[in-house]
Amino acid sequence: MSSAHHPSSSGSALLVGTASYLVACVFWGLNIPLTAILFRTFDPFFLAPLRVGLASIVLGLMMVGALGARAFGPGLGVGAMRFAVMTLAMASFFVLYNLGLRYTNPITAAAIMAGSPVYGAITLRLMTGARLEKGFWGAAALTVLGAGIAIYGRAGDTGQGLRLQGGELLVVASLASWTIYSILAQRWFDPSVPQLRRTFLATFGTFFWLVPCWALVRAAGLVGPPNLSPGPEAILWLTVTAVFSTALGAFAWNIGVNRIGVAIGSLWQNTVPVFAVLISLLFGIVPTAEQVVGGAVVIAGVLYMQWRKMH
Repeated sequence: MSSAHHPSSSGSALLVGTASYLVACVFWGLNIPLTAILFRTFDPFFLAPLRVGLASIVLGLMMVGALGARAFGPGLGVGAMRFAVMTLAMASFFVLYNLGLRYTNPITAAAIMAGSPVYGAITLRLMTGARLEKGFWGAAALTVLGAGIAIYGRAGDTGQGLRLQGGELLVVASLASWTIYSILAQRWFDPSVPQLRRTFLATFGTFFWLVPCWALVRAAGLVGPPNLSPGPEAILWLTVTAVFSTALGAFAWNIGVNRIGVAIGSLWQNTVPVFAVLISLLFGIVPTAEQVVGGAVVIAGVLYMQWRKMH
């Protein structure tokens, strides 16, 4: 794939990019069962700024450790207006995703999210005019097919089916927003800005979009008062998701986008439910046969695209 930031096709870039996407998707898979637990304590709109705020602190500490005192030097490495647009795209992902899940059932949402390679490819094409590498659509078809098999099994297991409730387009818009952020984080920052600093600045800036958004949702009566006295378990899982899923996951994702491009990243996104199922085993949730088979097909699609890049 070619894009505005020209990801490298060298062997080392492919290895680093693949490893980064693997780490990001494993951490995001961890996020799914833990978020379900956290929703028992926090509403989705209050949880988002909480998690992003904690992630900003973690990324800031990482910057100091990796880059020293110069980590917080003057300047953003990007214009103020562009920075506002970029962080708005990231914040839009969190807000639209939460609204989408609120107004659709989980099976329908999962089916829509299975199309993330398609949404990513369309967004990339519209923003950059980039042409996709040969083999992308074959790999995308495999990942969508695998996700469909897994969703079918989950629907049968839970007794739920596909039905429209109005939030489906919001889920699609949230995935497009994340792709937009991913592209802009590579195009708009000065090339000298390290990926760690880009991730910190974008995450920190996103926090200041999410707080007023939560305030508006609260004022509209869509959510109740925030839980300001969570139990020890909720604090533990909040910290885990903030550190691994939000901070380290976003950092690894940006490295992957920089090395091998966002189109391949959209294929990797379909592995997130696969890792979520595997991690859910730790919480006593046994996957269905369809989820296992579907996960294997998704992984096959990703590996097929990686094989095409190697050759």
